[in-house]
Amino acid sequence: MKKVLIITYYWPPKGGVGVQRWLKLSRHLSDSNYKPIIYTSKGGSYSIYDSSLTNSIPKSVEVISKNIFEPQSLFNLFFNKKVSSDYLIRKKHNLFSKILIWLRSNLFIPDTRSLWISPSINFLENYLKKNKIDCIISTGPPHSMHLIALELKKRHSFKWIADFRDPWTGIEYFNKLPLLTKSRLKHSKLESNVLKQADIILSVSNSWANSFQALGAKKTHVITNGYDISDYIDLPTRKDTGKFIIGHFGLYNELRDHSMLWDVINEIKKDVTDFTSKMQFLFAGELYSGFFTKMKEKKLFNYIEFYSNLPHSEAICKMRGCDILLVTQSDTIDALGRLPAKFFEYLAIRKPIIAIGKKGSDLEKIMKNISYCWFIEFKNKILLRETILHIYKTYNQDIKYHDNIDVFSRKNQSKELIKLIDSIC
Repeated sequence: MKKVLIITYYWPPKGGVGVQRWLKLSRHLSDSNYKPIIYTSKGGSYSIYDSSLTNSIPKSVEVISKNIFEPQSLFNLFFNKKVSSDYLIRKKHNLFSKILIWLRSNLFIPDTRSLWISPSINFLENYLKKNKIDCIISTGPPHSMHLIALELKKRHSFKWIADFRDPWTGIEYFNKLPLLTKSRLKHSKLESNVLKQADIILSVSNSWANSFQALGAKKTHVITNGYDISDYIDLPTRKDTGKFIIGHFGLYNELRDHSMLWDVINEIKKDVTDFTSKMQFLFAGELYSGFFTKMKEKKLFNYIEFYSNLPHSEAICKMRGCDILLVTQSDTIDALGRLPAKFFEYLAIRKPIIAIGKKGSDLEKIMKNISYCWFIEFKNKILLRETILHIYKTYNQDIKYHDNIDVFSRKNQSKELIKLIDSIC
């Protein structure tokens, strides 16, 4: 039995998409006679919690943890509010926010969990004196997790897989940060060290894997995000509300909010008699601060059903009740490789999916081979309108989709992961 140490910040009772990848893969590793040992933070400052996910952790998965101090906790204490997930990419900031972002950018490298690196190395050193492991997997963001693994790799020469669920210096907001020259250089140096020292750089898309290879990675491999079929067993039958529901799940930030969508919706409202009475939007997840104001300006506020935080199982049920599942990309440097985790959970629902994104992206390449997916390039209002109307005219027909999407199942992805581990251990 091979023992695999997985270093991850995101683990139940934390919720959100950052948890799902390794929660699911570790379960399937355990089923395949591998021993996952999860090292994660105890406590911390995070905006989404889902205690129900703790029931998904197999007893065979060992979880070890250490307390973490995060600067955000001081902000929470003094101002009685949490730092929002999108604060680094907002278009407008007051002076206080600018100061916070400058401090975050230049004092905490690579991220605000950097203060956890040294304590974690010491903690794991003591653990490793008593426990043998065969391989380390670190997953980021936060990329501080990779720096913990990097130091352990230097000291012990363990085989190491560094999993990048997002880019580092190539992420959408990096070039907008108020970084000092020395801070920018430090980011690049640390990223380069991780890419060159890890035995395998694992990424969630081909475009990002190619970018990491260009930056010096020795070997790259892609395992996209995916879905776990066990989450979809015995879903309740959708209740017929008479509504045509367009749903979005997860973080919806300002860069992903395209006015084209709301303009098209308002055009359809004017032209299609019964559309207004049937239309409804369902948003589940964190929204940027100006979203509801914008919806009032667009005269669409009253059509919105909103859930700030849903347990994962309830989110899946809500997806099942939608007629269109929405994905929107930001028109930024990393869009070519961004394959949102929510997209793969949408796939397993087998309901129409509309994505607004960048032509030639990895998302478009996957969607073009799936019959219930429609990819709309930024600013293509005509195609967006035609697509929504097509789905609207057929949504009551209970169309069944039978596309083979097994390649994206967590069970099959775990088999691929096992091959990777076996290739280096």
